[in-house]
Amino acid sequence: MVELHSDPALLSALRKAAALGVPAEQARKQKVSYILGAVSDKSNITKERIQEVLSESEDVPA
Repeated sequence: MVELHSDPALLSALRKAAALGVPAEQARKQKVSYILGAVSDKSNITKERIQEVLSESEDVPA
């Protein structure tokens, strides 16, 4: 069996990036994008409506 090794510099960069976390605004945009991608193409839900519903459920301004 072949043993795989990752580049130490890459691993270091990934660890640093993971430690930074995702800013709340970026996480929210990703959440909206994920939901929009998950709804049916036949749905008439809009990005703005998804943001409204999220704001209501999270008590965060749209």
